[in-house]
Amino acid sequence: MRRASRGAAAALALGLFAAGCGGTGTGGSSGDGDTVTIAIPSDPSNLNPMTTLVSYATMMNRFSYDSLINIRPDGRIASGVAEKWSSDAKSATFTLRRDVKCQNGEPLTAADVAAQYNHIVDPANKSPLYGLVVPPGVTATADNEAGTVTLESSQPTPFLLRGTSMLRLVCPSSLKDSDKLGHTSDGTGPFRLAEVVAGDHFTFVKRPGYTWGPDGADNSALPDRVVFKVVGNESTRTNLLLSGQLDIAAVMGADRARLTAAGIKAVIERDPLGMLLFNEAPNRVTADARVRRALLSAVDLKQIGAVATGGKGMAPLRLGITMGPPCTEDSVTGHLPPHDPAQAAALMREAGWKKSGGHWSKDGKQLSISMPYPGVFGTQLVSAVELAVKQWESFGVKVSIQPTTASTNASILMGGQWELAWAPISVTTPDQILPFFSGPKPPEGLNFGSLDNPEYQRLVGEAMAKPDIAGCPEWTAAESELIKRADVVTFVDSMTPYFVRGYSFELDGGGVVPSSLHKVGGR
Repeated sequence: MRRASRGAAAALALGLFAAGCGGTGTGGSSGDGDTVTIAIPSDPSNLNPMTTLVSYATMMNRFSYDSLINIRPDGRIASGVAEKWSSDAKSATFTLRRDVKCQNGEPLTAADVAAQYNHIVDPANKSPLYGLVVPPGVTATADNEAGTVTLESSQPTPFLLRGTSMLRLVCPSSLKDSDKLGHTSDGTGPFRLAEVVAGDHFTFVKRPGYTWGPDGADNSALPDRVVFKVVGNESTRTNLLLSGQLDIAAVMGADRARLTAAGIKAVIERDPLGMLLFNEAPNRVTADARVRRALLSAVDLKQIGAVATGGKGMAPLRLGITMGPPCTEDSVTGHLPPHDPAQAAALMREAGWKKSGGHWSKDGKQLSISMPYPGVFGTQLVSAVELAVKQWESFGVKVSIQPTTASTNASILMGGQWELAWAPISVTTPDQILPFFSGPKPPEGLNFGSLDNPEYQRLVGEAMAKPDIAGCPEWTAAESELIKRADVVTFVDSMTPYFVRGYSFELDGGGVVPSSLHKVGGR
């Protein structure tokens, strides 16, 4: 589950980016001109910015779609399609640039932007972006003559302005027929999607005349083409990079040592990785908080996190927040359950379970849990999952695991046939995580674990009534409440190195920032 503008970062991060590189390099098979190739762990299966919940798909979409504003890596708000903006607790107004054009040459108007927001809000459209990218209760109005779009909320929405950086703006010709955007593009971004070879690569070609990037940046110095290549194996990524066939590769495992030894530099991005979400539906054993706490205390989360990151991870400070969070207080430390199998056993007995023959059982049924996990994050994460399974089974729990892919992750979580999911969620503001831990359950909402934590909801209510970072103490307390009740735990962040040859770029929590991608030196 991983990320995007930083904004698109949040854009649904039901899967970390975990990208790597592969491809042809400059002047390769994509044709004449400067081509940079960026690999992804698997085929995202859907690039439609109106429907995709896959984080590296939202990162790819940044190359062909703009947003109203941009959030820079240092947290500063920069221009996008909008050149001016203002906001308060319930509204935000944007003045659009007059020179922004869609791929077909038509101008993007204020009415076009408002129409997309209202399309997402309309219940008839059942948009997965509603409540996550576009807050509930938001309506949009436009004044084409003035070039302004105003978003108004029926309730306080503290990060309304910042949140607009997440929505990839679709041109009006595709708004009501967006299914085609799974394999083509129709935006105002610096590139257009020119070629899709399913399971292999996606080629983006630079558009002429683009001048409305962050802070008014143009795309003249950007590569002519950007190719996203499906390269799932880290050793393969490493070999291709070392042989000069790659440009950028994210490598987290042991192969990173070969790249470092070869003098290849890396840019580091911090991402949520170790996150366990419980299913608290009434028909699941994990509906009992004592069972949840027991399962967590039965395993050594610190050790599991070390395995998942090759010993190079960091302890999380926030729940699912990527780089540059608006709230910087620590909501995690001191709230994670300690590794204490004896205490875990006491909790199980308190919950009415008995241990016999090395297994816990209740009412004649053995304690059994199912855990989906992201299967595209490499061998280190698989080893960490196997270690967790070994520790749970040693404690007396029967465990079945199920790897997920970009195309199966959401459907498996929404299906609800699991007790515990390894499901890292990446967001950029605390309110973006709300749909995952409160509100409607699937298929109406994204509350996969059927959570109902009254104290969390109370604290969120207090936080929502305060503008922007003024509510950070309440947001921090709300996140801590989820961890204390064992609704979810976050126990390790990855420090993902993006190894690079011949280019410079910035990372902002949403992957490579398109406007920052520049060729350096000779190739």
